[in-house]
Amino acid sequence: MKSKLAVSILAQKFNLSRNGADVEISSVAMASQLCKPGSLFIATKGLKTHGLDFLDQAIANGAVAVLSDREIDASIPSLVHPDPRSIAGAVSNLVYGTLSSDMTLFGVTGTNGKTSTTNYLYQILSSMGLRAGMSASTNRIVGGVELPATLTSPEVTELHDLLSQMREAGAEHAAIEVSAQAMIRNRIDAVKFTVVGFSNLSRDHLDDFSDMESYLRAKAELFTSEYAQQGVVLVEDEWGRKLYESCSIPVVGIGEGLQYQYRYQNQELSITGKHELNVHFPQGALMAKNLALALVMLLEAGFAPDQLAAAVSSTDLHVPGRLELVSDRRPHVYVDYAHTPAGVASAVAEIRERYPKLTLVLGASGNRDQGKRAEMGLAGADADLLIITDQHPRDEDPASIRHALLTAAATRLAAGRILEIPDPAQAIKRAISETDADSAVLWCGPGHLTYREIRGEKVPFDARAIAREAVQS
Repeated sequence: MKSKLAVSILAQKFNLSRNGADVEISSVAMASQLCKPGSLFIATKGLKTHGLDFLDQAIANGAVAVLSDREIDASIPSLVHPDPRSIAGAVSNLVYGTLSSDMTLFGVTGTNGKTSTTNYLYQILSSMGLRAGMSASTNRIVGGVELPATLTSPEVTELHDLLSQMREAGAEHAAIEVSAQAMIRNRIDAVKFTVVGFSNLSRDHLDDFSDMESYLRAKAELFTSEYAQQGVVLVEDEWGRKLYESCSIPVVGIGEGLQYQYRYQNQELSITGKHELNVHFPQGALMAKNLALALVMLLEAGFAPDQLAAAVSSTDLHVPGRLELVSDRRPHVYVDYAHTPAGVASAVAEIRERYPKLTLVLGASGNRDQGKRAEMGLAGADADLLIITDQHPRDEDPASIRHALLTAAATRLAAGRILEIPDPAQAIKRAISETDADSAVLWCGPGHLTYREIRGEKVPFDARAIAREAVQS
């Protein structure tokens, strides 16, 4: 349980120099706006600013001590460590008692599918009448209350605080989405998962990682005894196989070969092998494999197959912004968060199978892995009509982003099957007007988000609401 801790104990445990009185802290925060009465403010160096730039705001919000990487003259007691981020998790654990908790924690990583799998875990646990919490890209859920999400994986201090709040709300289980960036930026330090799951690996974030091997190594770190007791790997390609074969903790695989403990089939989702489980799930192959991963993780945690089957049958499993049908009006319009080449290809293939024709609206983000844009354009070329639009240009020229998508797509699609409409609201309207009633529109990129990032600002933009209004007008 969360308790008060004297800063002198922190100084002694982590060999920190200390200035000022020996005060007690009851919470930890790395963002000044998250400080509250009794907080220790951990001020670290960011890409553009330093946490100490916001020390006054932290103090105004209730911070009673500060931990940073340098000696400072402050009005509150200060602690110094050369790399505060590296001990932030351990400090948070001391305050919140995370590792001493008896909560069952599920962690999910992968390039695509981790948000859906995390949501499915939470929904199934809740359907079984269990108190659970969740932290995912879509939102956080504490005590049944939805909270907004910013980062896919919150900062480590926020994660420990969330787990503490979940526990205080009576949660016995929690599902946590874990990004590769979280692994290399200490965001899950001093958190121990009961079962971790891996969905897949494909090109993404190569602006953060030098190559795919480095990207895999970051995710593979989750499958070590420091962070988890056991693992479940969905083996659908060489990356899954490499992870499965290299795991240093007990692991089971979901794959086609006899060496894997589980297999699954998409039709009327059937899981066989170590345990057998059959559920009705008509949402298609793409989402079925995410559900299969969630179910095997729950099986490995000790839940009975019939218990899980009953929970699935009584739950309307859905994930905000993941192949989400926004309206029953025709043509059917789906909004998806796909923002990687593999994600776009999978979403297009899934919807393409269900309808005679498909119109795809596609954008890409600025200030991110530029090399994947051409591959995204090629993946989008499987649509009957492709409309290239803007997504999150951030600090880049949006025209250059569209150009990369268009140039690649044009190598596979005739000119009459590609349109460029910069305004995404206009793009979705045009897509609907160009699509027959028996066919479908798929908008890849925005998913559940309710904003667009443009020149450092988050401009309100709810793609699902805009698409719903457009198809109903």
